[in-house]
Amino acid sequence: MNYRLLPIGAVFLILAALSVESWQAKEGTASTKEASSISVIYTTDLFHPHDDPDDHFDLATLFAMPEVDLKGIVLDQGDKQLKRPGAIPVSQMNKITGRNVPTVLGLTEKLKSPTDEALDQKPEFQKGVEFILDALRNFPSPVMITTLGSVRDVVAAYNRNPALFRDKVGKLLVFIGEASDPSYQEYNVKLDLQAYVGLMRSGLPIYWVPCFDGGKFKNAGRASFWNAKHEDLFRKPSPELIQFFIYALQKENSDPLAFLSSPVDPQRQAQLFAGTRNLWCTAIFGVLSGRQVTFDGTKYRSVPSTNRKGQEAALNNDLFGFSEVEISISDSGVVRYGKSQDSKKVMRFEVRNKARYAEGMTAITADLLSKLGRRR
Repeated sequence: MNYRLLPIGAVFLILAALSVESWQAKEGTASTKEASSISVIYTTDLFHPHDDPDDHFDLATLFAMPEVDLKGIVLDQGDKQLKRPGAIPVSQMNKITGRNVPTVLGLTEKLKSPTDEALDQKPEFQKGVEFILDALRNFPSPVMITTLGSVRDVVAAYNRNPALFRDKVGKLLVFIGEASDPSYQEYNVKLDLQAYVGLMRSGLPIYWVPCFDGGKFKNAGRASFWNAKHEDLFRKPSPELIQFFIYALQKENSDPLAFLSSPVDPQRQAQLFAGTRNLWCTAIFGVLSGRQVTFDGTKYRSVPSTNRKGQEAALNNDLFGFSEVEISISDSGVVRYGKSQDSKKVMRFEVRNKARYAEGMTAITADLLSKLGRRR
């Protein structure tokens, strides 16, 4: 299909229709999945053209983990998705990896309260919440959920059926918020304050990854933020992966699938490799499936766990991990630590090797990206 002849909204509608069919087919074959796979629901504010291209790095690294069985991707902020469809990069990643991961549209309006079920929002934007609930009902537990963006679809789904969430969700890995500065409201929190408050008051098995610690672009050790050079992230990229990122970062608008197999333009590749990237997620996604972080004396890598019972060991590597904290959250979204009448326990991210953190996270990300699209 020649996407160049279609407006981008029409491209999205075609991809979305294919995704719904894919979800229906996938639902019927869930029992045939390998026992070693981990069921994951991914919600993301992924767009094309992008708001922040770190979302494309996140998408690629999730697809690079073969044991992560992505049941579907909820595209945050459904109204924006109609104009700038995140379904486009997902379709490209499906082609690169041979997967068939479906996408659905998320809610478009902010929640009115932490307990809002969002039942009054338009039907076309209910698909994300409905997908989450259907997946939890139909797939074997535990189901892992990871969120980037507003978290409103997850919270609205939880508000509609808290018992289902408590029964079926294994880990809720969320990248949102500020770890220590009460005066700073992080971007994802601003997207939907009520959803953030509802999430942190839920009592679900939350693995909280603050985006910053000490203010914007600060990391005092309890946030995931780091910066990497593109040349370090693309150590052994396949031509298809280079094309995927050129298409994303340079806001290409030609046929997205055909572009992947077209020859790489050396000048555009040089432009890509010269960039730098703020990152928050990538290497941390391995926590969902219990990946082990290893160090061979020269570089860090992330490898699949061979023992399901030993997956918690993934939280105990010397680069990063999680520790249990008691938190309460105000109506304005300020997190306070310590046991109180309304506090909840969450697992909070922590950097364990500040000196090598950025280097290690970059190396893990580069190793994962090198697995994508390589012809054998």
